[in-house]
Order: sequence, then C-alpha cells, then structure tokens
Amino acid sequence: MVYTIKNEFLEISVTDAGGNMISVKYLGEERQWQGNEFWKSQDVVIFPIIGHAGEYTVGGKTYKPKSHGVARYSVFELCNINSDTLTLKLVSDAFTRQTYPYDFELSITYKLEKTTVHITYTVVSKNGEIPFYVGGHPGMYAPGGEAVIEFENEESPLLYPVGNSEAVRLDKLKSFIANKDFFRECKTFQLARLSGGNIYALTRDGYRYTYKSDCPVFAFWSNEEGGDYICVEPWWGINDSEGAPKELKDKPFINFADEIGKSFSYSLTVDKI
Repeated sequence: MVYTIKNEFLEISVTDAGGNMISVKYLGEERQWQGNEFWKSQDVVIFPIIGHAGEYTVGGKTYKPKSHGVARYSVFELCNINSDTLTLKLVSDAFTRQTYPYDFELSITYKLEKTTVHITYTVVSKNGEIPFYVGGHPGMYAPGGEAVIEFENEESPLLYPVGNSEAVRLDKLKSFIANKDFFRECKTFQLARLSGGNIYALTRDGYRYTYKSDCPVFAFWSNEEGGDYICVEPWWGINDSEGAPKELKDKPFINFADEIGKSFSYSLTVDKI
C-alpha cells in the first residue's frame, strides 16, 4: 500500500513495504530517483544494522543480517495519516527475530512543512534495553549522478573509509564534488563528528537539497557505474568493519532504547535555485 501526503509545495509518497519514501515531488516535478539497474530503490529505512554487515553476536549467539537490516524487508502498519503527516509502525515478529533477536517497535513519521519533509524514527523496546543502528537513505535526482556538496559550516570531520575502523581527520572541509569518479575511488564517503550545520547538495539542473540532522554520521553514495542520483544519508551508526567488535552492543556509534523509547530525526528540503 502506498500513502501520499502533500502541501502547496511538496507531495511525498511512502510505501508500507519497507516504510520508505518512493516519491518526492516539488511543485509537481519528481525529484526522487525512480530506480533502474544501477539502483532499484528510492530510499531505505535502515534498522537495526547499516550496510552489508558481517555476522554479529548477541550474548554469544551469531546472527547474519541482511543488507541494512530488517526494516527494508518488512511490511509496516499505518498508524495515522492526515493531509501533511503520516506515521507507519513495524513491530518485531518471527521474521525480524531470525537476524535481530529483540522485541521492538519502530515507528516512522513523515511531516511536511513548506518545502521540507521532516522524518523521525522512534525505537521502543518491548523487553529491556536493546542495541541498534538506524538511519535514512534517500536517493534524490541528480543529472549525471553528480552534485556539489557544500557545508554551512567549515568542518573538520572524521572520515571512516569503508571496511576500515581507523578514522582520518579532514581539516577545513567546506565542499567537494560528489560524482562517479569520486565514488569509484571512495565507494561510500562516511563523515563523523560534523557540526550539525546544514549540508547542501547542488545539482546540475539547478536544484538544492538541504539536509539537517544531529546524527553522528553522514554518508554520501551513488553507484559508480551509473544512475542519475545522489544519496546523502543520515546515520545513527556506521558500516561494519573488520576491526569492529562482533558483539552488537559493543559496536561503534551503537544506540540503545528501552520501553520509554528513543527518537532520531532529520529533515530534507527541496528548492529550485
């Protein structure tokens, strides 16, 4: 089932199959990647693991997760919807427990405000404290698969190369060009300890995507072989690496939630400039 909300500027559609956005229209123009052989998705709800993770353990038992966890392979339930807001919910079941042995409730709220969509993930444990990663993966249309990435603030982040737990400090980073050559070299560009200022992705056709979050890691990705899109991904977690602990609760950037729950938010603004 697909659910749609809209205001005078934006119209977004969200599917219960994975709980993610499948369309983001700005003044009637589709600005979300619609998928082909270079990436069939439009967005991914990432939970409770990020990336193509290896095996991990919980209390000595080994689990082999699917890419980005269980949410993307599950069907969500509609909790509520009105003209500009909708909330979906996923409750743990026999399928999720195969690779994530915890009882949880994951809800996602999408709310429109002028040219911005606010996305909030809330994780609630059903039985004691649980460890997890969570995050977004919106793929936005960018001709040539290229965007100029600019930071509101001059940054000195930690760069975590994919597959390597050793970080490299980058100094005075204000912008970079994210294109196919860039991703051919770095695969996924993972930056931690950013200041929390806006991140802008400027496209060849004159659009600006603005991302805002206090998440500990922002990742940048596009298929190096093709596809007219760019992904700027807010993560409360990070890709697995060879040097990372195997026990899930000990992994870097891990989050914990109990019966009270914990929420994580980011916003995406679409503008023609």
